[in-house]
Amino acid sequence: MYNPFMEIYRSACEISALRPAAIALGFFDGMHLGHTELIRRTVAFAKERDLYAAVFTFRDHPKNIMTGTLAVPRLSTEAEKLIALETLGIDCVFDFDFADGFHEMTPEAFAKDLLKDAFAAEAVFCGFNFRFGAGATGSTDVLAAYGKAFGFEAYVVEPIYIDGRLVSSTIIRHSVGDGDVDTVARLLGRPYGISGNVEHGRRLGRSLGFPTANIIPEPGLTLPAFGVYVTVTLVDGESRPSVSNIGINPTISAENAVRIETHILDTDTELYNKKIVVSFLKMLREERRFESEEALKKQIATDAEEARRYHSSCGTARFSGQSTMRSTLSGIQETP
Repeated sequence: MYNPFMEIYRSACEISALRPAAIALGFFDGMHLGHTELIRRTVAFAKERDLYAAVFTFRDHPKNIMTGTLAVPRLSTEAEKLIALETLGIDCVFDFDFADGFHEMTPEAFAKDLLKDAFAAEAVFCGFNFRFGAGATGSTDVLAAYGKAFGFEAYVVEPIYIDGRLVSSTIIRHSVGDGDVDTVARLLGRPYGISGNVEHGRRLGRSLGFPTANIIPEPGLTLPAFGVYVTVTLVDGESRPSVSNIGINPTISAENAVRIETHILDTDTELYNKKIVVSFLKMLREERRFESEEALKKQIATDAEEARRYHSSCGTARFSGQSTMRSTLSGIQETP
């Protein structure tokens, strides 16, 4: 079980006496460049004023709770989000369940009873589009007004644009689903990665001459468009050049389970039961059915060669320090 050094509170009843805090507000899914800027400002302010650096977030997206469906698939697991927050210097996370009455809480109660009274907020930081309270009726202006009334400062982080695109989790999800992982990497500040434990499969990749490390993505994650990608795979803290297929492998499998099958280039190392992170760099082609295993084998050889050329031209070292969050994942076996 993941046990971070920072304090984590799962409900208000767990909170005891707290130091006055600077608190970042948001869901922080994927920890993109806008999120990291908001957290950076919160931590810097807390250090300057000798305050606790805290985050208030939810364990699942409010839209999923309200609709009872997977309306908003995640860009990161719960463990990954907590790792990222700790890495960025957060002392404390209020990681609550939105189903615990938050859809009924008025904006005033949110500001006074929760932020000020329960969390000891001296300052709060949020994004430009932050909404809160029942029916999402509270805006950033409303938050600032309640801050003046109840004794905390409110700071709004303005939107960030990269190459003319707004950095937002919604846009990143759409780009991941489209297979536009180049754009995703620019908005996240790192390639999009999916982690998992390597499972024993049917060794079909090995029979084709291209052994693969297979992982099943955690349910509820945003998945790249099915296809073949140039990837880099984090194994035991080392980034290795690879090529990966995500999908159901229609040529040789009758199952519908989505898998990521990764071939580490120019190596035959056994990775079973290891924790790996597969990060997507460039889409090569869509997944499709081939008329024979021999045709599939030829295409895999072509894909591997194209991936090898990509890595040679870009240099895998460019991605080796992509994220402390991703590196730390190699030592985590379970999400909270």
